[in-house]
Amino acid sequence: MLFLPAAALCWLGSALAAMATQLVQDDLTLTRRSGQNVSFSCGGTEQCHTSYSVHWFQKKDTEPFKAILTIKSGTKPSYFNHPQKNDFSAERNQGDCFLKINKVKLDHSASYYCGCLKSVSHSEK
Repeated sequence: MLFLPAAALCWLGSALAAMATQLVQDDLTLTRRSGQNVSFSCGGTEQCHTSYSVHWFQKKDTEPFKAILTIKSGTKPSYFNHPQKNDFSAERNQGDCFLKINKVKLDHSASYYCGCLKSVSHSEK
């Protein structure tokens, strides 16, 4: 069985500015057998206005954070160059965002984090 922890993340990068919002991930640990499906929820995304995206990250114990995907409200996700990107999907509605893994593999064992981020142009800095 795989233990898949999840937690909300506030993120601030040099090209990104984090919005002051409280995202909620209720299921802090999900356990699934290999081959089963799993879905992580990220609540409070209604505070991520239309110009903001929900980003999902994967964190394995001995590795840095890896960006998986980003999704704006009412759009399909955009994937980063994650080695397992084809294993993930996402959907976002008014107040929640979901990261889904179909057919969990042992290699998916990690912590998963959501964050509400907005890209800023150089003129906004």
